[in-house]
Amino acid sequence: MVLTHFAPAMNLLWKYLESVDIDPRPLYVKAGIDPQLLSNPDARLNSGNVERLWQNATDIIEDPCFGVKVASFWHPSQIGALGYAWLASSTLRRAFKRATRYIHVVSEKINLETTDTPAGLKISICFDASAITLPQQHDVAVAVLMHMCRFNYGDELVAKEITLARPKPACSKQISDFFRSDVQFDAEQSSLTFARADIDRSLASANKQIALMHDEMLMKYLIEIKQGDIVAQVKSIILDNLPDGHITDKLVARELNLSERSLQRRLKEHQTTFRFLLDNVREMVAKQYIKNPLNRMSDIAFLLGFSEQSAFSRAFKKWTGKSPVEYRKSI
Repeated sequence: MVLTHFAPAMNLLWKYLESVDIDPRPLYVKAGIDPQLLSNPDARLNSGNVERLWQNATDIIEDPCFGVKVASFWHPSQIGALGYAWLASSTLRRAFKRATRYIHVVSEKINLETTDTPAGLKISICFDASAITLPQQHDVAVAVLMHMCRFNYGDELVAKEITLARPKPACSKQISDFFRSDVQFDAEQSSLTFARADIDRSLASANKQIALMHDEMLMKYLIEIKQGDIVAQVKSIILDNLPDGHITDKLVARELNLSERSLQRRLKEHQTTFRFLLDNVREMVAKQYIKNPLNRMSDIAFLLGFSEQSAFSRAFKKWTGKSPVEYRKSI
């Protein structure tokens, strides 16, 4: 399956190249990327082309530490709905929870992991094993995350620990100056660690309704971009047909041009079943809708395809151990 990258995200590098008087267009075209796609929020790029672009740019940029300078050109629109959900998050911890869950909306070759450590919350950046990762890409990834955090929190934010999975360059002072802290090079993973007091501080930019609205968009978009995955395809069809109720494996198989037996066999190959995926999607959507206090339980039950609110309540308690009302109170 071809891994992809959110096209507008590549505006970040484009703007930096322009700032150092390098014409970006030839580099993008050489890498097989149509520059017009960068303004299309529905466009995705082949990750292999994105790797070639970074190589082309690194070959021509004379500054080996340019990665940390790229971060200043970040804008929320470059990562779509995730950028605006990030800005509206109530704390940096919640922002990173969103980023971890939806990072594949931006790039399918990157994963984020969060770990509570004695020093605070550690955010690790993991590049796909198939990716050709340049040292400057580690710089960019960590620097952009730092910039995003300062965008929400304030420019005074400093990480407790910074690690980069790249050799220490001669220009390392540029990197440590950007972070305003010592940086550990030659690390196993690139990461940032923030003090708990900073990561859990309430943010002035928080807006719960906007954050939840973009969460719903991200949830649906993430399923759409995984169309090559039979499990994601089934989830997508279930999601589209939830309000109609009576979703069956027969209906899903028909939309995938498969027999019911073929569908069952392919799902079994992924160690899952139609019933499990149906419950999984319903639970996922239910939790998302319940977070919004403006959504009535009866409306949520309808949107999930339940004929009665009581049936929805029983199913939700089976999934989570709590009734919908108890779950809403707990969050």
